[in-house]
This record gives sequence, C-alpha cells and structure tokens, in this order.
Amino acid sequence: MNFPHDHPCQLGFGLPFEGNPAVAEADVLLVLDSDVPWYPSIQKPREEARVIHLAVDPHFSRYPIRSYPSDVVLAADPAVALGLLAEAVGKRVRPAIAASRTERLAAEHRAQRQVWLAAARAEAEQRPIGFQWASRCVGEVLDRETIVVNEYPLDLRHAPLAEPGSYLASPPSSGLGWGFGAALGAKLGAPGKTVIATLGDGAYLFSVPTACHFAARMHELPVLTVVFNNESWDAVKSACLGLHPDGWAATTRHIPLSDLAPAPRYEEIVRAFDGYGERVEEPAELVPALRRALHAVREERRQALLNVVCRR
Repeated sequence: MNFPHDHPCQLGFGLPFEGNPAVAEADVLLVLDSDVPWYPSIQKPREEARVIHLAVDPHFSRYPIRSYPSDVVLAADPAVALGLLAEAVGKRVRPAIAASRTERLAAEHRAQRQVWLAAARAEAEQRPIGFQWASRCVGEVLDRETIVVNEYPLDLRHAPLAEPGSYLASPPSSGLGWGFGAALGAKLGAPGKTVIATLGDGAYLFSVPTACHFAARMHELPVLTVVFNNESWDAVKSACLGLHPDGWAATTRHIPLSDLAPAPRYEEIVRAFDGYGERVEEPAELVPALRRALHAVREERRQALLNVVCRR
C-alpha cells in the first residue's frame, strides 16, 4: 500500500483488464518503482503526456524486453527522492493553483466513491455472492491494525486501506499460491497485527493448503483466510479471453484448465487443523461471518477460514 485510500487526491486503481481512467487523462505521470505501470493493450497515456520514471533501476535493466515511454528518468531510492521532490515542488507551486486542483480532485474522489458504493450495493442481494459485494464486506471489518495479503480477488475500490505496510499483493517474482504463505510470513513478522489473506480458490489450492494450515497451527500464527470460491481459475480464463477474445473458447464458453468444479468443502480443511471454518452463501451473512472468524483469530488465537461462494 503506497497511497492512502481516503486521501482526497486518490483517484482509483489500475484494475486488471480495465486500467484506470486517470492514466489516460493525465498530463504528467510519475511512475514510482513500477515495472508495469499500465497495460499497453488496455490503455496508454496521452501522446502529449510527460512520463517520469523514478526507481533505483528505472530502466529495469535486467529485463530482456520492456517498452514503456519515458521523458525523464531518475535513478534514486523513492523513499528518499520523494521527500526531496516535494520540497523542490513546494518552492515553485502557487498555493491558489494547488488548492483549486486539490478541490477538483477531491470532488472527483467523492463522486468516484459513490459510484463504487452503488456498484457494490447492487450485488447486496444477489446469489451467488458478487466479488464487489464480497470485497465491500471485507472492507467493513478492516482497521488500521490489519494487514491484508491479497492474491487476486479483493477489489481495492472497496477496501479502505491507509497505513503503509497494510497491503501486500503478488510481486512479479511470485507464482500462483504465493498468498497463503505470505500471510503466515506477515503474521510472523507482525504478531500484534491482524492478518487477513484474501485468496481466489485457485490461489488457495495452489498454496498447498494443508501445509500452510499445518504451519499456522505449529507456529501459532492465527490468520484469517477468505476464499473467494467461484469454482474457476480466473487467471487462466482471463488470459485466454484477453489473448483470443473471438476465439473458440470465447464463443463456446468452454475454457480448458479453468474449471475448479466441483469445489471441495474448503471450510472443512481448516477444521482438520483445529481452526474455525465456515461456508457463506448469503450476501447478508458475510459481514457477521467475518466478525465470527475474526473473533476466533483475535480472541481464541485460532486460524480461521471463510469459504465464500461467489458468482462465476
């Protein structure tokens, strides 16, 4: 997490296969230590936009191929350089212009949040549970002492994270199944924090869950795992449709190696390791179930898992 969700200048996220409209509208883009700042096949900055890359290795010179435009390249540690940049800009900016721009962005920020809230509420009574509603419910139980480890399913538009280090997602070096083990590592490194792992069912299966649950019990690492169970391996499905949108798989809706049905009773797996497990099928039951699971984690010091049955 590198920018607080509730900051008035926060204008959303680069969603998979959607991008972020702010990228296409920007006059200047400051890219901070990001190897893939946007998906060129989905969206690009305007031709006249200026692009600045700031990183220890802003060219990512170890990558054999990387094609992103840059007008200015700054080789520096972002943690150090950002403070210096802010100081330099502060001496040049006119306060009235900055205040006007901040006011405009804040209004856009508020309007954006209302659209997101409406989209989540539209799923409030739908079965199976929608991903936006599930993400909104997870967001309702977050606090500043919680770390979220997300392997794909959590929609950040509905997760109000504000603290540095409170959000971890799959790095480029990881493979599917990274999330559960990373959550255990986060709990080991920050034992006083509540750790919630949000995993797709494919990510959970690829984590070797019995080994992870065993390690959680052995080392007394009570984490909450929320499995977004849509009986589908969406990483394969989305990649297939993205590469061949008019291909055989798209027209027949039969996408090989992406079906995870019939799904096992994931909530039973954690119970085998003395953890708390619950299956959730009703949208209205998700927040109460999350609170019960968090009680098991925080008060009973037991690991917990929610099997959230989601729409495919």
